[in-house]
Amino acid sequence: MKNTESTQKKNNNYTSIRVKDKTKDDVTKFLETVNKNDDCGKVTFDTLIGHFLEKVTKEDIASLRLKTVTWSHEEKRLRKLWEKKKGKVSDNKWKEMLFLGQLGEFISANSRLKVATGA
Repeated sequence: MKNTESTQKKNNNYTSIRVKDKTKDDVTKFLETVNKNDDCGKVTFDTLIGHFLEKVTKEDIASLRLKTVTWSHEEKRLRKLWEKKKGKVSDNKWKEMLFLGQLGEFISANSRLKVATGA
């Protein structure tokens, strides 16, 4: 009975993390390389993730956040920036300026996303 309790306790300390198959394969290959050396203990997913979490910097966090920016996020941020510099605009006026291309130069100069130049 004691063995069952310790197994249950041990299993309660772990959970699943959803990652893409490619990410799991990449990490597994990386860990296989790391664990080729037999003079140390086995490096696990948990050890690897914990290591990188300890090493993450503010710059790393900013970079990660930028990887998730969409035009929906960027529009909100750019509108706030526009209104801070130029004054409040109605939703209709903002959409009009967007659709007519009147904000192209402003967006190109201030967007965190890559802006394609006109063809």
